[in-house]
Amino acid sequence: MRSLWRASLVVGLAAVLAVLAPCVARADDKTNEASFQTADGVTLQGTLYPAMGKKKQNAVVMLLHDFDHKKGGGSSQDGWGDLASLLQDNGYAVLSFDFRGFGNSTKVNKEVFWDLRRNPHNGLLPHNPQKPPDSIDFAKTFAKVPNYYAYLAYDVAAAKAYLDRANNKNELNSSNLIIIGAGQGATVGAMWVANECYRRRDTRPDVKAFGLPDRTELADPEIKDVAGCLWLTIKPEIETRKVGGVLKQTWLKEAAVTHKVPMMFYYGENDKTNSAYAVRLETDLKDFKGGKDLNVAAVKVKGVSLTGSKLLDKDVNEEKILHHLGQMMELRSKRQQLDKNVDKSTYWYRTSDRGPLTLCKKAGDEVPPVSLKVLGLQP
Repeated sequence: MRSLWRASLVVGLAAVLAVLAPCVARADDKTNEASFQTADGVTLQGTLYPAMGKKKQNAVVMLLHDFDHKKGGGSSQDGWGDLASLLQDNGYAVLSFDFRGFGNSTKVNKEVFWDLRRNPHNGLLPHNPQKPPDSIDFAKTFAKVPNYYAYLAYDVAAAKAYLDRANNKNELNSSNLIIIGAGQGATVGAMWVANECYRRRDTRPDVKAFGLPDRTELADPEIKDVAGCLWLTIKPEIETRKVGGVLKQTWLKEAAVTHKVPMMFYYGENDKTNSAYAVRLETDLKDFKGGKDLNVAAVKVKGVSLTGSKLLDKDVNEEKILHHLGQMMELRSKRQQLDKNVDKSTYWYRTSDRGPLTLCKKAGDEVPPVSLKVLGLQP
């Protein structure tokens, strides 16, 4: 009887350990699960890598994965996880997450997501209004709705709001944010970065949505939090939607030229399709008025035709990436951690110093949306 009991105990312990194995692995990996909601009710899933190593960098890196309406995409593809661990070990906090409809980011709050008065863009998606689904999947929900992919910028805004809350818990410094995006994820990232060039916090205490602030009552543009961007084969389209014109003339120009955000455009030397585009972006940005002394460069990865996050397959690129991130941080040496009142604050869009104000987020709303109209795209 005793031997039978011991055998049962061993089997039971083995079963428990099998269940706990993923949790133990996660703890050993020194990562935390990240879950946060977008302004239109999508629950995004990701991983937060707290800064480690001998020298903390006082910065956080956000990784934006590539995606494709046929092949999919996600934060676990290619070398994304290895890059996050490398950056973590070199003192950077890192947030990696799945865009809506990809990977593990499929759940939605039905009451919010399908409220088409509040979120009319979700009306682009096929659904039964009488019984809307509580999940979305790119292949089933919006693979054939190319105009919808631009709204993945909402996900980047939600990720930044998540980091701002972690900032206020002293877990990281979201006032020094570096974006690394791949392929179309880089294009969506560039759209969001431009959004931050126009978005400003209302400094008046407890202000609601009414009563336009004076210019002196607006904080600096939120782009001040962005220390730099590293784009891996950035694309001039978001699925079949061509955005090359507004990408260069507005999104990248506002961030890199007007606000002097450092940018690196990585490309494979043998990538015939995209290499010339990366070089041209560097040239064109520097040709803009005030663009001569920009910290902008096209970065060639020798001997490969790889694209996007597949460029991370080459070990030599780790040294390059750390070098460029280090340069970006040298330019930010005096940028201190700031208090982020993302929930309590009202935010406004202003596209120029004397331009009209448009409400972005009311006080009490947890996450700001992104205005495609402000960014030069028709919904």
